[in-house]
Amino acid sequence: MEELERITSEKYIPEPGAVYTILRRMDERGIVTSEWEKKETGADRRVYTITEAGVKILKEGLEMVKRRRQLMDGLVQFYDEHFAQEKEGGDT
Repeated sequence: MEELERITSEKYIPEPGAVYTILRRMDERGIVTSEWEKKETGADRRVYTITEAGVKILKEGLEMVKRRRQLMDGLVQFYDEHFAQEKEGGDT
């Protein structure tokens, strides 16, 4: 949970229950594995590790996100080139 908050600059703070539900489903599908880490002090905790299959799925998903981002960047550039100046200059 702390890592999710850190990598999103605290702009995405999911509900813990939602995260753990997703992690359990990913464990069931072989995307991650989990095991209990025994602590000498404090509560034990479950540690999740991504599997080889999970890495493959992650890479495929990130490639799709990159393609969508390129598409969106292209649309923003088109807008900026064709419409942004009209709005700034008051032309319609």
